[in-house]
Amino acid sequence: MKPDFKSLKKQFMDAGYVILEDWFDPALVEQTFKDGMEYKGISIFECERVGDLLCHPRVVELVAFILGTPDVAISPFRFWNHLVTGPGDGGGWHVDDTWMANRPLTEILCMYYPQDVTEEMGPTMVLPGSHRRLYTPPQTSKLGWIRGQEKLTVTAGTLVMTCSSILHAKAAHGSDQPRSMIKYGYEASDPKYGYYLTQEVYDNLRRTDLGQSLTKYAEVKDKREAVWNSYWDFHQSYTFQDFKHQIGIAGRALRKHLEHEQG
Repeated sequence: MKPDFKSLKKQFMDAGYVILEDWFDPALVEQTFKDGMEYKGISIFECERVGDLLCHPRVVELVAFILGTPDVAISPFRFWNHLVTGPGDGGGWHVDDTWMANRPLTEILCMYYPQDVTEEMGPTMVLPGSHRRLYTPPQTSKLGWIRGQEKLTVTAGTLVMTCSSILHAKAAHGSDQPRSMIKYGYEASDPKYGYYLTQEVYDNLRRTDLGQSLTKYAEVKDKREAVWNSYWDFHQSYTFQDFKHQIGIAGRALRKHLEHEQG
């Protein structure tokens, strides 16, 4: 049965994230677990099954539905495999980006968990609804336990699709079990942005027609430029003053985004 995209989009807009379980075949889940335990950083995106994960047709279809455009690109500047072991402290609340309420939603951040994540393994924490507010680094650096925070204790193969502006952090890791979280993203495709990939990742993603579509504006660069330049050289950086006027209207704008689907 095809998932209810309208319901999933409403969850995404309301909470700032949606949890997708049982979307991937067991062979993909099994191999991404092996890859997640072996490769750190962006090297994991050279793995064939991880490439299949990013080019999953049903996931890309949902991304296009949420963004309201059929023209979607993979966002290489979000590429990373966070492979952590315990024991370790939690914290580090932050947002990966800040969403401008007077502009269309153009980006989605994905967190894929290739193994079961228990309470003891330091799960990712998110604050539902926080994507509607402005947070600055001086504010988030002081945050500890937050009322309403949720811990993403999930099963292997779970994909959590989030707004890049949602507050998130890691919980304290109390076990010696490693935890992998493969982070990547999608955005409304735009030829003016630099989508930089290493040659190995570029070749991996372009094995399918969908992969070619998702990377049609991508260019090959060395590893350092592939990590950084695709974001900082092409996406505007905003200051607190730029966002100051957004406080209080972001929630209304997000609801308005769904008005055409009400009824």
